[in-house]
Amino acid sequence: MVVLKLSYFLLLLLCGGGVLSTQLCLTGDFDSQLRHLLSVQMGSTEDPEQIISRILNDVRDTLSQRWQGFKLIPFGSLIAGISTKSSDLDISFRLPNLNYSSSSNIFEEAKQLFQQQATLYTDIFVEQTIKYLRCSFKHIPTKRNVDLVFHLSKYSEEGVETSKLFKYLFNLDKRNNSLVRFLTYLFNTHEVASDDRQKLVNYLVYMLLIFYLQQKNMAPPVYVLQKDSEGIFVDNWDVSFNELPYRTKNDENLYQLIGGFFKFYSKFNFDEYIVSPYTGRAIPRSVFIDGYNPHEEFSLDNYFNRTTQFSIGKKLKCADLCILGVFLQDFNEAGLVTQENVIKFKYFLKSVAEIFKDLPNDRVLRAILVVDENKETITKRNNSAVDGMNDENCIEVSNM
Repeated sequence: MVVLKLSYFLLLLLCGGGVLSTQLCLTGDFDSQLRHLLSVQMGSTEDPEQIISRILNDVRDTLSQRWQGFKLIPFGSLIAGISTKSSDLDISFRLPNLNYSSSSNIFEEAKQLFQQQATLYTDIFVEQTIKYLRCSFKHIPTKRNVDLVFHLSKYSEEGVETSKLFKYLFNLDKRNNSLVRFLTYLFNTHEVASDDRQKLVNYLVYMLLIFYLQQKNMAPPVYVLQKDSEGIFVDNWDVSFNELPYRTKNDENLYQLIGGFFKFYSKFNFDEYIVSPYTGRAIPRSVFIDGYNPHEEFSLDNYFNRTTQFSIGKKLKCADLCILGVFLQDFNEAGLVTQENVIKFKYFLKSVAEIFKDLPNDRVLRAILVVDENKETITKRNNSAVDGMNDENCIEVSNM
């Protein structure tokens, strides 16, 4: 077994009020380095279930001062088993017989309840969209950010079921879990992904990875999981699924899979095709021109016969990037990503693919993680770059 050398130096970065980073010196091949990186960057001595339980108990006690009979249903990356040290917790608030047309009062009342408990909550703010009302805050005892979501009618099940699906797909194989953790970290390190919906949010990184795993026969298309499922409908779309046994014959290592991810997407024709984790196939954009027309991508799985009769082509808006979600098929999840950030995303894919092609296996990880001093994403590197690298192959890892 390769012995990895780790040098810890806690460095205070001049951003975000002091975010700690760790200097990590890597030895061994790419897979050994990556496993060690994940254990340092993603690992935590805290039990996610204990974190979730503590937050839920405090939030329940706080809201019980005003309401009874409500349910708190956690979802998101902590529930899906793909969280980092700083991942937030999403909670769906459900109150029987709540009139959503006049729910702004409950929204403000909840905010006031949290503000009254300064020892438990801080950084409290509220947000309203067409889909939900959200009260966000930091839970002081666990140091976790929390999004308490007051869902609006038909969307109440979608987030919860999606988290369950992520947990199932990303734990079919231990490599799947390593891939989603690392790719999320990498995309965020280079600011290709962030909480800003004008960039790729983490959800889009998950969609891209699921679709790639389907091409590698490491995850099933979602429609396969919905055959004979119980049927939970959101806006006429079924968000239920069955956790079917699934085994893959793929034996590629992480170096091959990550390199393959960037090679695959650097050549993917985003201008003409839609990424569809539901079907597990690239769908021509032309399918949705002038309204939906029956097409084999959907008719093969009989999806529309089960869920809806309306035309989705009139609702689906494909801009520079078109990525469908795992359940709802009339909404482009990448619809808010700006043209500038799509260009940056495509350049990022090609740049990382070139690094995998040009550099030795044991030098790739550092090369794709290093951010240029001007804060721009990766620039092209070739074999000559190896000579200029730190002999100890060290990187600074932010504690996300």
